Amino acid sequence: MEKGKTKIKLAIFSSAILMMGVIGIASGLHVIGQHFNTLPQTSIQLLLTLPCIIIIVVNPIIGKLQEYISMKALVLFGVVCFLVGGVVPGFLQSFSMILVFRGILGIGIGTVQVLSSALVAAYFEGDERSKIMGQQTSAQMIGCAVMVFVSGYLALAGWNFTFYVHLLGVISLICVAAFLPYTKPVKGSKADSGNTEKISLTPASLGLAVTLFIFFIGGMILATYLAFFIADKNLGTAADAGQATMVFAIGGFLIGLVFGRIMRFAKNATLSIGLFMGVIAYLLIAFAPSMGLVYVGSLIYGFSVSVVIASIMVATSMSVKPIAVPLAMSIVITGQNLGSFLCPYIITPLAA
Repeated sequence: MEKGKTKIKLAIFSSAILMMGVIGIASGLHVIGQHFNTLPQTSIQLLLTLPCIIIIVVNPIIGKLQEYISMKALVLFGVVCFLVGGVVPGFLQSFSMILVFRGILGIGIGTVQVLSSALVAAYFEGDERSKIMGQQTSAQMIGCAVMVFVSGYLALAGWNFTFYVHLLGVISLICVAAFLPYTKPVKGSKADSGNTEKISLTPASLGLAVTLFIFFIGGMILATYLAFFIADKNLGTAADAGQATMVFAIGGFLIGLVFGRIMRFAKNATLSIGLFMGVIAYLLIAFAPSMGLVYVGSLIYGFSVSVVIASIMVATSMSVKPIAVPLAMSIVITGQNLGSFLCPYIITPLAA
């Protein structure tokens, strides 16, 4: 049984490394913008924000489809979309077509985001669930770290090389296919047991979705603006921006490993602690005179995002009946991605 759970963890973690794939090319945005120099900055930022709006549409659809289709089949579909939508833009010259494939990437990430968290809730309970949810957040952060670090250096070789970082999805495809067991979809299981329990959400789950929505309006500032901020302040290059985003992801990875202990100690204050760390991190970066302080702020912001996401995911899984967890997760993640999409359209006018 323990060996089986270890394989399931590997499958979950391997899919989780793709969950922040939207910002995988964040450190190369400035270089991409230089190539497409006739386009405004907001158009270049669409490379990050367009997938988010696609994810918003996909999240509830996948939350519903898991009632009829095996989670394994859906996760494999998501990983394939991630690979196709992520890598193909590296071979294109049309910015419009690149956006089309970034939309396909959004389908893949939206699918993986919902089901990766739902799989944790399906196979683990109690303190073990909190522990695995934190480790899952660590996995998505380390995936983010690898992508933004590598893409920053790939961008120095050429703007189109940046997109090749999505080949990381090959690892996920192999692990999910090999280790994730096939389980009957919810409708099939209900039919076998004669259970006709209705799937419904709760006010708490909707409140958590709103919380994550508000948090990520500011939460995407680091990914969307950091490369431009570093270039405008003459603090470093695209590679430095990649390293700063990598430090952010490493911070999230480290705190995710001990999240279970943090939650046992801080209990209901865990989410507030995560939000407060985000405030401190952004103040440090805003007034940073050198890359050193940008790195410190990025590290603390990684702590913040990891704690906030894991806290909300654990709370969501506990706020509804087990049968409604995938749908609740999809709504909460929709809030996250809607906030991410709206970020530049709210923050850019404020910055001006």
